[in-house]
Amino acid sequence: MGEMQHQWESERARFLPMLLAIIIFSVLALVNIIYLIIVTGRRPEDDEVHLTPYMDRIYSDIQLVIMIFTLSMWFYGLVNLLQQYRYSSSRGIVGMNEYLMLILSGTLTVIGSIICGLILLSMVRKIKAKKLLKHSLIFAIFHGISKFIKSFFDDSRFSHFPLTKSLNRRQIIFTVASGSMVFLSLVFVMASRSFLVGLFPVFIESIIIFWYFSENKRTFEEINQGFQSSLQEQIKSEQMKVDLITNVSHDLKTPLTSIISYVDLLSKEELPESAKDYVNILADKSGRLKNIVSDLFDLAKSTSGNLTLDMERLDLRKLIEQTLGDMEDEIDRSDIRIRTLLSEVPVHIYSDGKKLYRVFQNIIGNALKYSLQGTRVFIDMVAENNIVSVTIKNTASYDMDFTAEEVLQRFSRGDESRTTEGSGLGLSIAESFTWACGGKFKVEIDGDQFKVKLEFPMVG
Repeated sequence: MGEMQHQWESERARFLPMLLAIIIFSVLALVNIIYLIIVTGRRPEDDEVHLTPYMDRIYSDIQLVIMIFTLSMWFYGLVNLLQQYRYSSSRGIVGMNEYLMLILSGTLTVIGSIICGLILLSMVRKIKAKKLLKHSLIFAIFHGISKFIKSFFDDSRFSHFPLTKSLNRRQIIFTVASGSMVFLSLVFVMASRSFLVGLFPVFIESIIIFWYFSENKRTFEEINQGFQSSLQEQIKSEQMKVDLITNVSHDLKTPLTSIISYVDLLSKEELPESAKDYVNILADKSGRLKNIVSDLFDLAKSTSGNLTLDMERLDLRKLIEQTLGDMEDEIDRSDIRIRTLLSEVPVHIYSDGKKLYRVFQNIIGNALKYSLQGTRVFIDMVAENNIVSVTIKNTASYDMDFTAEEVLQRFSRGDESRTTEGSGLGLSIAESFTWACGGKFKVEIDGDQFKVKLEFPMVG
């Protein structure tokens, strides 16, 4: 006992300074670690948590495995080195090898501390950013599997497809899955000879059916919303066009009226022959411009629903004859013959005579303008089942490489070369007026034959 006491007293003077140094360095290291934990991920300019672009990209569970592996290797190496050092010291041999062991122990400790410290601070930053668990490999795997399975139920798997294609693909999945569940039910029942065992596929089938109908309902709602949005946009766009045409037409009328009035005054003055020719050209072009502006204004009113109608009972046959009579000079100049096949008895309809007069005037004028020279324009009237139809047919002088819908568009002209005068509004106005007056308007193209068919209900 006295010998051990003597040995302790002799070693105490050597170990106490080392123990004190270890305690001091441990306290400083702990304070430093606490400080780093507090400030890591923070910046002076804001309070946000900032992750590093390198260390924090490693998954949390992989970091934990690296940290445990590093600590294990450090502890194993340190224990072996200390055992060898203790064995050598006990024999009283402290040489270069023992000092080398101490250096290796310190090196392992420094490397392990750096690796574990970096991982610890990275995990602290993830905890602050609430991403420790979400940024793990296990979570990523399970989340991917869950998202893949869920995609069949929330339709996100087909989000890049058109809605109609999503419906088709969902129907295929539903059919295959339902068939598989029915097959599994039969297999389970036959294998176990118990009806209860086959209830599991039935339960899965009920989930599939619920998913199928709920997702289809949502898809149909999205399609309906798309149609409604498209319709609203189309109505809004159409209204903007109508407002623009109405405002422009109204603003052009006043200066155009003044121009026509002054041109008329100039035509009554004593002018040189060359000046009179210029005035005649001005009168002709201003008159044409007035007709275009008038057409625009009438088209805008009919499209917006603000067209004023004077509905009355009228004889459609007399109206056509009156229109042809008023256009006789124009017909004679065109070298186009008009052949009519009208009803021998009066055919009465309820409509606006002035608007219908404009309709027939535009259609016949269009036929005279674009018909092949030397051909005929046919106007046929047929009354059947209280419906009277009027067909105006002509042979075009150009290749009609367009559809009936295209030629009814505003400012559209069948003659792409535009060698004839016209604004491209004649048929569009005729169509709008016809529908406003209670009739139907249809264009048919058959080879070189251009047909316009009007239908009206007859009245007694």
